[in-house]
Amino acid sequence: MRAGLAVVLWGLLASWTHAAELTLALYAPTAPLPSAQARFAYIEGLARQLRAAGLEVQGRAFARAADLEAAIRRGQVDLAVLDAIYLAERGTSYPVLAIATVGSETVLRWGLYTSLSAPGVLDLAGTRLAWTQVASREPVYLDNVLFDGELRVAQHFDLRPPAPDVAAAVSEVVLRRADCVLAPDAVAAGKGLRRVFDAGRLPNPALVQVQPRLGRDLIQQVQRTVLSTATVGGLDGWRASGNEPFRQLRQRLMARSSARRFVLAEPQPLLGAVRSEVIALDEIQPALPPLRSLLLAP
Repeated sequence: MRAGLAVVLWGLLASWTHAAELTLALYAPTAPLPSAQARFAYIEGLARQLRAAGLEVQGRAFARAADLEAAIRRGQVDLAVLDAIYLAERGTSYPVLAIATVGSETVLRWGLYTSLSAPGVLDLAGTRLAWTQVASREPVYLDNVLFDGELRVAQHFDLRPPAPDVAAAVSEVVLRRADCVLAPDAVAAGKGLRRVFDAGRLPNPALVQVQPRLGRDLIQQVQRTVLSTATVGGLDGWRASGNEPFRQLRQRLMARSSARRFVLAEPQPLLGAVRSEVIALDEIQPALPPLRSLLLAP
């Protein structure tokens, strides 16, 4: 009797898990999406694709990390499309189901763009830098990842107040409220800005499982649906992925002690201390001078 009741309860729980509405969140301030409306439209379109596959999904877009984390603590987020830098800062604790693509690539090329005629980074010393705040209040990812620990932006640039997303940061330079900005090429292209520094490549946002209670079959259905989804512009598709790209990004982000330092080249020091045992002295023995040649024969 008890075994039969347990089977019934398990079936009801499984059916409730599949029938319950899932919340799909978006927090990706460095993604190539031009506005808050575009971010909401993107996550709603992705939720619509999942609903067409038979899943009850509601999309929500977050502009601040604090709001997203508050919703997660209340159990109001099941799946999420999260920024790569945010995942790296938070320790990649969520299982990654897929990684977004831009132009069929899973990484974005970043650069330093400016509206000035300065030929390089050193010539932009003291200029106003627009930047995007992701999770940390400090521009850690600019220092340790995009500049590879070779430059501290707070000392080299005049930092503007952080922008909520990378599109807004680029707009500050276009509107002459800032002089330069670190941004993906896909966001800064066509804005009339000059690229003066190659800052490398960063992974695109990832689809992650936030709630561990979700069943395996449900997760596999979400993966199949997302991997077959394609759009035009911005995040245009998905590829299967694990946590490794974001784990590597975290290693670069947290490697403060491995930042490169300038070392002055000095000549090899010579012997600085002369000790008595270093100097070898020959002992002088007493001897008579050669006097025989001075004597006259009798």
